[in-house]
This record gives sequence, C-alpha cells and structure tokens, in this order.
Amino acid sequence: MYQQQWNNDHIYPGLDSPELEADMSAARHALDELASFMAGLDGVRGDGAALQDFLREVRLRSRDIHNIGWNVAILAACRGSQDARDVQAKQLASRARALNADLFKTLAPVEDLMLALPEPEFEQLMVDPLLGEEAYRLRHERRMQDQRLPVEAEQLVIGLGTDGLHGWGNLYNDLLGKIRLVIDGREMGLAEASNLLSSPLRALRREAFDAISAGWEGEQETVAAIINALNGWRLELARQRGKTRLLDALDLSCHQSHIERTTLDALMSETYRARGLGQRALGLMAERLGLDELGPEDLFAPPPAASSCEIPFEEAIEIIAEAFTRFDPEMGEFARMMAEKGWIDAAPTPNRRTGAYCTKFAAPVEPRVFVTYAGTMDNVITLAHELGHAWHNWLIRDLPMSQRRYPMTLAETASIFAETLVRSALFEQAQTSEQKLAIAWAEADGAATFLVNIPARFDFERALVVERAQGYVPAERLKEMTDEVWGRWYEGRLTRYHPMFWAAKAHFSIAGFGFYNYPYLFGYLFSLGVYQQLMSRQAAGEENVAQAYRDLLRDTGRMSAEALVAKHLGQNIGEAAFWQGSLALVAAAVDRFEQLSV
Repeated sequence: MYQQQWNNDHIYPGLDSPELEADMSAARHALDELASFMAGLDGVRGDGAALQDFLREVRLRSRDIHNIGWNVAILAACRGSQDARDVQAKQLASRARALNADLFKTLAPVEDLMLALPEPEFEQLMVDPLLGEEAYRLRHERRMQDQRLPVEAEQLVIGLGTDGLHGWGNLYNDLLGKIRLVIDGREMGLAEASNLLSSPLRALRREAFDAISAGWEGEQETVAAIINALNGWRLELARQRGKTRLLDALDLSCHQSHIERTTLDALMSETYRARGLGQRALGLMAERLGLDELGPEDLFAPPPAASSCEIPFEEAIEIIAEAFTRFDPEMGEFARMMAEKGWIDAAPTPNRRTGAYCTKFAAPVEPRVFVTYAGTMDNVITLAHELGHAWHNWLIRDLPMSQRRYPMTLAETASIFAETLVRSALFEQAQTSEQKLAIAWAEADGAATFLVNIPARFDFERALVVERAQGYVPAERLKEMTDEVWGRWYEGRLTRYHPMFWAAKAHFSIAGFGFYNYPYLFGYLFSLGVYQQLMSRQAAGEENVAQAYRDLLRDTGRMSAEALVAKHLGQNIGEAAFWQGSLALVAAAVDRFEQLSV
C-alpha cells in the first residue's frame, strides 16, 4: 500500500530521458533569448510605464527557465541521496547548477535596479500584481542594498560559486557515500551505521560510534579543507561587500533567517540560562540506563524498557497520520498520500547519504521526503519531522515561487510542531507505564538536544568564524574547539565528548549558508509556544484552530519572524519573556520524565 522509494517518473522518466534533455535544451534557448531581451533595460530606465512592462516580461520569460533548472537540480539531488556515488547524478547536478547560475547572472541587472530604486518608484511598481508577488523579498533585500557589489562583480560571484563555493559542499556529499565501515562484522555505509546509534545494545552503539568517528578521522584533512574553504569564502565576500558597512557573520545569518539580531541574542541568552534543563534530562536518562553518566554513544539510546520490535514503515505512517488527524484531518490524509504516491524515500541503499530532509519540485509543486528508515521510534519521529516540512510546502503550493521560500527559522517550526503532535498523541494513547516512559524519554532527549547540543554547535561555528578570519584552522584545532564548546554546554555530564563532531555533522559543510544550528532551537521553542496556544484554544472549543495554524504557515515566506509572531500570536519574540514561556513547557516535560522514571 505504501511505497518506500521515490516515484519521480512523472517529473522525468530518468536522468537521461529525452524529455529532460528537451527541457534543458528549451531552457537554454529561452535563456539566450532572455539575455538578448535584457539588453533593452537601459532604454526603459526612468520611464515608469515602460519599465513596468519590461519587468513583467522578464518575470514571465524567466519563470519556465527557473522551474526547469529547479526540477532538474532536485531530481539529481534525489538520486544522489539514494546513491552518493552515482556519476550521472553528479553530472546532471552540475548542468542544473550551471543553468541556474546563468539565469541569476542574466537577471542580476534587474535585481540591482530593484534594490536601488528610490522608494516611491519601487512602491509604485509593487502595485502591479505580478511584480508585487516579490514585494516582501525585495523589501527585505533592500535593507542590505549597501552590501551589493557592482553588477559585473555580482555576476562573477554567482559564476565562481557554481564550481567554487558549491564544489566544496559537493565534495562533502561525496564523502558521505564514500566512507565504508565494518560494524558487528558487517560492512555498511554511514547512513546504516548512524541508525545503530539508536540500538538498545550499548556495546553495539559504542562500536558504531567509534567506527563512525574513525571513518571521519580518516577524512579529517579533507573535511577541514572543506570547512575552511566555505568559511573563508564567506568572510572574504563579506569584506568585499562591507566597504560601506561591514557586517559580521551573525548579522548576515540573521538577515538570511529573517530575524533581528536582538531576537537571536534573546534566544541564546535564555537558552544558556536554561541549559541545566537539558543537563538534568541527560542525568535522568543515565539513571534509567543504569549508568553514572552517558557517553556520546548514548545520546540516541532508547529507554531501557523499550520494545526491541521494529515498527514497520506502514505502521509508522499510520501512527503519524492518526496523530496529525487529531489536529487537522487533512494533515493526516496528506501524510498517507505522501506514502501512497511514492513521495517518501525511506528504504536503505548501499551508498546512501546520511541524515533526513524535505525538498520540493517547482512544477508541479510536490514535496519529497528523504529518511533512512530502520524501524526505530527515533525514525518515526524523524519521519514526522520531515512530513511536517512537507505539509508546510503543500499548504503554500499555490503561492508564487518567491513566497514559497521561507527562512530556516520558520521552516523548523513546522517540522518540530509535527513532532510534538506525534509525541503528544502517543503519550495520550499510552496504556502502560513503559509506553508513557518511552514518549517522555523522547521529550527529555529533545530537551537535551535542543538546549545543550544545538547551542554547542552554534558556539562552535561562532568560534570557527573568528579563528578562520585569522587564518587556516587545522583539523587538530577543530577537535579542540569541539571539546571546548561541548565542555561549556555539557559541563561534564558526559563520560567523553565527540571531537570529530565538526566533521560528522553535515550542517557545518553546507555551502549555501552558515549557522544551520540555531534555527532548530528557534523552531523547537517557537513551535512549543505555538502548540501550547493552539491546543488551549482547541480545548476551549474554539473553531478553526487548524486553519489558524495553516494561515501562520502560509505567511512564513512573506513576512519576518517578528512580524509573523506579532500577527498570529500577538507576542514579541525579541523579548526574553517569549522564550521563557516556551522554556517553562520544556521544564514541565523534564519534570514529567522524572516522575515517570521513579
């Protein structure tokens, strides 16, 4: 009934299909024609009506090119996730990146114009329904107009980034498929090995952890080169852009995340004050496992009373769908539809990349979920997390492309909200103390992850940026920095730390942006606040609560995080009180875990 491998045949029958080649050829031809048309831009500058017509034509001509480039890139990425060694997928991904880069280079003069226009002229253009689709994005970018380079330089940055900046990220992805390990007498890739970290057998968890660490240690010089290259690129680009106003890495990250720096500072300050909650959760988990302290190999361990039976994929889908249905019936049906249509890829494959993610095609607008499913409860929660992303993408599928792009902070809100729905439903349905403990365990594990591990990642990256500005940061120093930040946040609550975490965690090697860590913390605490408010309204008999959540998600690509919260929740996320309210909910969850652990 439910498929565990992607079915993308209606997008393109294969990576080398005639249909795909015809679309790529058509896109290239259309791009050449668009480039010729762009030569007329100077002739319409200053003429409001003529400029409006010109910009409308540019939008219409670029739309199909963009959709083809996007779809081909996603198709190649999907195949590359299933098999990181697939050469054809790498070649196709390179062609798609080149097409997209050439489109953005062609459009760079228009972007430059729109960001530099005087306010009255800009606002007049935004009255046009087609051009106004990009109003929020452009207003947001106009705040950074002083960071723009001349058009020719912007085009050069885009072109060099295709095989420069993004080449380093692709090299890391290649390593994910290259590394092979022997655990428990079997050879396997990183994705399968990572699932063993959730084994109820501590000896197996430790063997898996040590093998994964050793695998990455064998590639430490390569990963160090990747991380240094990515951060060096960003620092130099920021220096070139900052001739008028130099912004640091966190200012730029906040702009990408559509939050104010004061909001990030309030979030991190309150989390540091509350780190003891996560540490307390770790201590309680250790007690239940009969240990004095957890080791890093135990951070994904199941509760001691957990059933050793695997949860079939079909059952996992039903668990998630039923939990979603309690809140929004259409959300539950959507989860089933994802599995029925083959929009989830979950079956293990030999050279599979690690991690999980949700992506989407541009036309037709369809989400896709990638996980490596091995039947653990942790896998079920991860699947719920990614289906939360997918539901978000599905709800906004009718919006213009620019409004379907939302920041990382708000993306993680939808995913963690979905996790919370599943955990809450499972806890309410639990009939034994062991079942209740299993859910409370997952909540405690979440507290430890979000209040200790995620902030440690943030502090590591912040320190990395500072040291990289002074020069190359070698692998040995990256290990030391990891131990330092883990010491600051875990404060001795583990038997040892994880000095190779900087290499094993793929988020540090993402080419497109840095600091993919605090958005998880933001999403965790924000989603808890949203969940609490919506559940209270639902319990009070208020109708259309599910619609209120949908409305919130639909606005994520057309306003800042601060504006979103003010509009839909009537609160200020720049103030400590907002985060304190969510942290109180975490404290209650840890208290519940302690009571069930007695």
